[in-house]
Amino acid sequence: MRNNPIIQLPIDMSGLPKLVELNLSFCLIHYISDGFFSLPAIEDLNLSYNHLTTIPSSIVNLSTLQHLNLDGNQLPALPFSVLGLAKLQTLQIKNNFTSKKLWSEYSSKSPMSLKDMCAKLVLDFEVEYHSYCSDELNQWMSRNVSTCECCGGNMVGEGLVIVRSIMERTLGVKGLPLSLRSCSLTCFYEYKRMKNLDYREGSQTSFQGLTLQQLTMIEQ
Repeated sequence: MRNNPIIQLPIDMSGLPKLVELNLSFCLIHYISDGFFSLPAIEDLNLSYNHLTTIPSSIVNLSTLQHLNLDGNQLPALPFSVLGLAKLQTLQIKNNFTSKKLWSEYSSKSPMSLKDMCAKLVLDFEVEYHSYCSDELNQWMSRNVSTCECCGGNMVGEGLVIVRSIMERTLGVKGLPLSLRSCSLTCFYEYKRMKNLDYREGSQTSFQGLTLQQLTMIEQ
C-alpha cells in the first residue's frame, strides 16, 4: 500500500489477525485513530513520509511490534506509552519536528477546562461527593477519565502536555522526545521542571502502564 493517496485509515483493524507487516509509507495520512492499533500480530509497521502530527497513546496495544518507522512526518514527540512496547527493537523517527526549540509550542499553554477540573475533584474525593452527581455526569466522567502519565492520579479530558527527552540512546534514538499528559497544573509544573528522563536501554523491566513517577523510582 506504499505510495498511494490514502488520507484516512480504518478505525478498526482487528479484522486482520494474521497481518505481520504493513507498509503505508509515502501516503497522505494525517490522522490515526485508537482503533487502528488493534492489530494482534503486527511486527513491522512503516508509516514514514506521511503528514502525521501525533501518535495516539494506544500504540502500546501493538504488543507484538518489533520495528516502527515514523521518518518524515510532522511529529514533535512520541507518546510516553511507547516505552511499553516490550518487543520493539528498532525505531526510526528522523526528519520530524522533534527539535527542542519546538517543544514549548507543543506543550500545553492554555488552562484546563473548568468542567475537567471540577470532575477531577469529584473523582479524587469520590466517597464524599460522588453520590451527589447526576447519572449523566457520572457517565460522562467514566467515559473521560484516564490515568495521569506523570503522577498516576485521576485525569479527566486530555490533560496538560509536557515534552521531555530521554538522556540515553533508546531504541536506537538519542534524545528520544516523549510527550506526557499530566492531570493538573500542580502536576504539570512539578514534572515540567525535569530537564529530561533517565531511562537506560537494555533494562529488563516492562514499562507498560507505568507512570513517570514510577519509572523514576525504578531507575533510581
